Amino acid sequence: MRLKKRFLIVGCLGFAVLLVLTYSFYKEKRIYEEYLTMNVRQDMVDMKSAILNNESYFKRILEKEKITNEMIEDGEQARQLSYNLMNMIQIINKNNLMNQSFNEEMTVLARPAKSLTDKLDRSDTLPLTLQRMLITFDRLDATNYPLTPELKARIMEYQQLNNRWLKVVGDPESTEINEKDWPQFLNDLENENRVYFQEQSVNHVDEVWRDSLNPRYEW
Repeated sequence: MRLKKRFLIVGCLGFAVLLVLTYSFYKEKRIYEEYLTMNVRQDMVDMKSAILNNESYFKRILEKEKITNEMIEDGEQARQLSYNLMNMIQIINKNNLMNQSFNEEMTVLARPAKSLTDKLDRSDTLPLTLQRMLITFDRLDATNYPLTPELKARIMEYQQLNNRWLKVVGDPESTEINEKDWPQFLNDLENENRVYFQEQSVNHVDEVWRDSLNPRYEW
């Protein structure tokens, strides 16, 4: 009888400990999910804004046939493009680093919902594509840079690819942001990226954009 009573007490204590641990993991998970929700919303806004703004900069550069860096209405194109592209790269890198941290350091019970923590893997082309585009506009300090035929053709290619990303962005007037759409948003950008390069009959961004054509080094 005493042995049975002891087993009952031990069982109750074990169940209580399990409840405390489960609640602790659940609370930790909720904290991380709330943090992710706020960050993912802002990341989606920033990514969409960068793609929309880049479209207007590419259009102005091609119309004027020069890259302008003056403090005027159409100015600072190189700086703004560099800022937008760098911001997109940093968002993707932050997303991947955060996912790696969750997968390596957190228990399964405390890990946030997968709908908030998808990632691009090393075989994806989007990060390298953004880096290649960034190099073209990096550190352009002169007032303006007239387009060479090669650079004009390259920026037209950037615009074509950005137009594909615009399809993923959707209605620019829409203010609805759903954080659960974040993984699909990244995947759709990657898919559009891959289709573009497949249509160029190449397997990798290096094969079509090997040279940066940065006008700083062409002068």
